Amino acid sequence: MKEKMKAWIHSYFKTMQLPTRRKKIDIQQLEDYLIQDKLKDHIRYLSENGYRYFVQLINELSAEGVISPVKKSPLNGRRPSLHSEWWLNPVPVETQWTDMQILAVSDRLNLTKYRQHPEWQTDIEWQRIQAVYLFLKQKDHANWVTREERSFELFGEEKFLTNEGATLLQRLLLSLEDLKAKIYGEPFAFWPAPRTDINHAKTVLVVENQSFYHTCRLLMSKGRDIVGIRPDLLIYGEGKKIEKSFYFLHDITKDNKLTIYYVGDIDPEGWGIYVRLKDNYPDFNIQLAIPIYSALLDKQVVNKTDKNQNENRTYLERVMEEFKQIARSDMAERVQTLWDQKYRVPQEVLSLDTICSSKGEKE
Repeated sequence: MKEKMKAWIHSYFKTMQLPTRRKKIDIQQLEDYLIQDKLKDHIRYLSENGYRYFVQLINELSAEGVISPVKKSPLNGRRPSLHSEWWLNPVPVETQWTDMQILAVSDRLNLTKYRQHPEWQTDIEWQRIQAVYLFLKQKDHANWVTREERSFELFGEEKFLTNEGATLLQRLLLSLEDLKAKIYGEPFAFWPAPRTDINHAKTVLVVENQSFYHTCRLLMSKGRDIVGIRPDLLIYGEGKKIEKSFYFLHDITKDNKLTIYYVGDIDPEGWGIYVRLKDNYPDFNIQLAIPIYSALLDKQVVNKTDKNQNENRTYLERVMEEFKQIARSDMAERVQTLWDQKYRVPQEVLSLDTICSSKGEKE
């Protein structure tokens, strides 16, 4: 009986065993399977000491590393006792790549993770590794390109590095920078002040909304300031999109000592965009466009905040601290009140009409 039970258990495990992770099995279900589905004779199982053989087989499989007990699981209350739950360990995978193969690329690549996970050692994975290795050997002669261009060059698929190729780089302990590839955001819309060489711009204004962008553009075209700020370059942030495209500013200006003012809606999303810009682009001098925010608050026109906005209070605290540092605690208090009462001030309250009327002008 013992030999038959051993064969049945191996057959049972073969249908359940996974190549990369262990699977939990119930010891009572396994015994029931042997008695009811295979032996089909409970009396015989009892009379021929089936449970004693069952315990012996479980202990042998445990010693061989096929299974291991779930140590926190309770005992089954029988003699000899067994844990009620066990781990069925992954199928052992033999190494497919030779030491000579791995050594041949080790001057440029770290394949430690592949040694630890032989299940990753496939023919297609080796072809991809060779493509990366050959590139790294001549990397000094390569230009910086987009992620999609490098992906197509190395793997014949422009989206590969966006998807499963990202996993390949993680396994090789590499980054896109190692492949001289960049993720370029969609270029933003911008407008230079009249008779301004944008290569030598000193002051930049980033506005979040399209309508206010056009208002600012019209004011700049007439040679006028924007509520106390006279930018050399106006940028349409397009909401959160500016967070990915902001680095494009490096390509259109040559002066790294720019003063960059940001203005968005007075609401959690607007503050979040601003704080993330400062954190993600620390090399730039980004600051709040205080005169414009002051004008927004002076309009005293508010709407209810959208329920879907990310109300991360850390953003509010960062903004309030910046107001206080320039001695505008009054603005900090008003901003906090709006946040707490779930009100917002959209940029659209500063239209061409409202700006000009505040100066006693007509367009």
